[in-house]
Amino acid sequence: MTLRLKNVFLIVIGVVLCWFLYIERAILTPFILAAIFAYIFNPVVNFFSNKLKFPRTLSVIGIYIFLISLIIFSGVIFWQRAVNESFELKNEAYNITKTARHQINNMPNWLKPTVSDTLDTIEKSSNISYPSIFSFFPQVFSRVLGFIIFLFSAFYFLKEGRGMIDRLLNNAPHSYRIELDILIRKINSVLVGYLRGQIFLVFFVSLILFVLLTILGVKFSLILAVFSGFAEIVPIIGPIVAAALAATVSYLAGASNFGLNPFQIVIAVVIIYFVVRQFQDYFINPIIMGKITKLHPLIILFAVIAGEHSGGILGLILAVPIAGILRIIFEYSLEKINGHEHHS
Repeated sequence: MTLRLKNVFLIVIGVVLCWFLYIERAILTPFILAAIFAYIFNPVVNFFSNKLKFPRTLSVIGIYIFLISLIIFSGVIFWQRAVNESFELKNEAYNITKTARHQINNMPNWLKPTVSDTLDTIEKSSNISYPSIFSFFPQVFSRVLGFIIFLFSAFYFLKEGRGMIDRLLNNAPHSYRIELDILIRKINSVLVGYLRGQIFLVFFVSLILFVLLTILGVKFSLILAVFSGFAEIVPIIGPIVAAALAATVSYLAGASNFGLNPFQIVIAVVIIYFVVRQFQDYFINPIIMGKITKLHPLIILFAVIAGEHSGGILGLILAVPIAGILRIIFEYSLEKINGHEHHS
């Protein structure tokens, strides 16, 4: 097979593979999450296997045991509080919808349908019917199966990840091998930095907000803090939604350790979220994230919306790193084109 024919063959195979993955995207979630997991914990496995000379398989198993133990320990500490807050929040939502039903007639005509539909949605989500109970078991089986696939895939990604990349490079045309290796390293740098930075931000924001909201005396502080931490995964939109939700819940639920009225509690919550955000933007993000993706905020916003539209929650998580990868490929292609024109 000539070099030109081999290139065409590889391009066709790549297009067909991308088309197949797009069609079967619904089953890719556990594999993608496993790849993300492997990106985050691969340095830990490398440390144990390369520096401490532990077998790589044993290192991966050790990480699994540590993380499972950590999850169980955290669950023992926070589970009861999370359950109590969930029940309280459900009862609070029921009381709010019941009160709002009586206030609909006092609202403007243009607002009544929207409020009524919103209340219907809240009430339906809190009701448990027999069909939903019967559909619960297949969903549980699907989630358990997905989790097993995730664990199995993550194990092999951590154990043989570098070998997979090396085999890919060995099958590439020799003239492109070095350039492809450089491109993969750049993409790997963006993915690793972004994903690890996001994991740190989730824990940092959750912990800080939990402490501050608890000191203020806001109800459901654990649920609000955890939600706000995971909202950091969605750039721009996520933190705004989290702050708005926390302000709304604190206004409706009331209660404060400092005797503040509901309006003062909302002001205090907004100030807390604002200060945490400013500290994050000026101190945490430049150090941890390092402007890894180098994308304009408008491009990030578009990527987030497009990711949610095409891939749901997983699309939201992967939108920014994928946009960063596309930027690297685009800039690399321009460099090659400009270099080719310069030489010719």
